[in-house]
Amino acid sequence: MKKLMTYASLAIASTTALAAYNQAPPAFAYKNAKAVYVDFQNAQYDITYDYAAKTASVETVINFDAPIEGFPIFDLVNNPSEVLLDGKAITTSAISDPERSTTFRVMEALTNTGSHELRIKHNITTNVVFGSTGVASGFWTSDLNDRRYLEQYLPTNMEFDQYAMNISVNVTNTNGLKHILKTNGKVSKVAENSFDVSYPEFYSASSLYFHMYPVLNAPANISFYYQSIDGRLIPVDIYTSYDPQTFASATRPILAELENDYGPFPHEQVLIYGNAPSGGMEYSGATATSLSALGHELFHCYHARALMPANGNAGWMDEAIARFRDNKYPLTRALTFSSTRLAGRSAWTRSTDRMAYTEGSAFLSWIAYRMDQKGLSFKGFLRSYFEQYKFTTVTTELFRDELSKEAGMDLTAEFNQYIYGKRTKHADHKGLVEEDEFHPHYSKAELQKLTMP
Repeated sequence: MKKLMTYASLAIASTTALAAYNQAPPAFAYKNAKAVYVDFQNAQYDITYDYAAKTASVETVINFDAPIEGFPIFDLVNNPSEVLLDGKAITTSAISDPERSTTFRVMEALTNTGSHELRIKHNITTNVVFGSTGVASGFWTSDLNDRRYLEQYLPTNMEFDQYAMNISVNVTNTNGLKHILKTNGKVSKVAENSFDVSYPEFYSASSLYFHMYPVLNAPANISFYYQSIDGRLIPVDIYTSYDPQTFASATRPILAELENDYGPFPHEQVLIYGNAPSGGMEYSGATATSLSALGHELFHCYHARALMPANGNAGWMDEAIARFRDNKYPLTRALTFSSTRLAGRSAWTRSTDRMAYTEGSAFLSWIAYRMDQKGLSFKGFLRSYFEQYKFTTVTTELFRDELSKEAGMDLTAEFNQYIYGKRTKHADHKGLVEEDEFHPHYSKAELQKLTMP
């Protein structure tokens, strides 16, 4: 098991443990044993984009630990063409949890506890565009829909797990067409159309930003260094079909605000793709965003993609906190709703409830008001909470307990009623909540357009 992480290139050190396995969803009966969650140690992804054949093929090697015996769970949306577990050919199946809240993939091999090697071959078909100028590929994700993280593109574990990743990218048979790779890892250009990228150990299935596109389609680009309050010069890379200077002018004061409120920027870089049709999506130190959502998405580089939700029932927190910030940290004297199930859904839930933006943020404003009446700062709590748990995955239970300590009051009853929905009977609100302006649903055509600039 991984115990501590060291992100040595950062001036900020985290002393808290990585991805606790006890945050994994429960194992459940499967065939003659159990389907069980495992602990990824590292993954090597070798991606080949064959421009002539119009294919994107991947060979993956994953080392994982199995803490308990059973049929190991991971996820990959596309069916693999070949799977080897410890050198032996096996099959995998897409199955649902007992409450049918999500789908994932299980290895059809009863596996002992200990260390194992998984090898997989498959093709990427989502958000890959082969055009006259070259190939474009974007790993666009969403926290508001099921199975919309890295599993759309590469084999991965669930959100609770953090592991080191390395990606090798090769674009072949291009007839001289060149490509650019934008990603939130450490990139080494091996040759023209060939890259190696390493990513930090604290990354999870929701962290990785990856966008490759032809040089001939390259949008305007502006780069500069932002001086952090801790003395680092953080590289900022902005590319957009709009005016990059407008994004640059907006980025500087947002970073200053966030560092003043929550401490030094927690990532090695700031990468901004300013081509989202509206709203945006956050990644670790990166975002694909519109100008109007820029502040919201960069805030998520703290709460969401440095301090990260361990599961779908924890996803409401970072969206509620982000909206609390968007609304300039209001204090609410009374709530106008009776209950939600923001963290009261199935233990296997993997997506964020959209009520996080409305009822979730209102709940935080109410707690902030009650703390303010006692001379305490909810915003100050958010900073210390982030500092203590950055680079780890967190649960609603942890947040409740830490907030209760800071507020000097047991908030169990409040969370039970307003967050877990334990006290009030109410109809399921799934699908009845309007889209949020900063995180709208993108159509397949919009994502394709985002992929090829």
